[in-house]
Amino acid sequence: MINLTTKLLTIDEAAELLSVKVSRLRTAVFRREIPFVKIGRLVRFKEESLLKWIDEMTKKTLAQEEDSWF
Repeated sequence: MINLTTKLLTIDEAAELLSVKVSRLRTAVFRREIPFVKIGRLVRFKEESLLKWIDEMTKKTLAQEEDSWF
């Protein structure tokens, strides 16, 4: 849900936040690999959604996986 404090990023701002090229981000949007918001023809990104997506995409180390077995 979008509220008044939700920050919507442009594709340039989102690419900078993610440290990727704009072309790579456009490809991720086209493939629906990343959360985005469509406002008419505009593509925007909720900053909080991108940060959550980064956390979800973070891979655990082998040591972290072994600790989770106990």
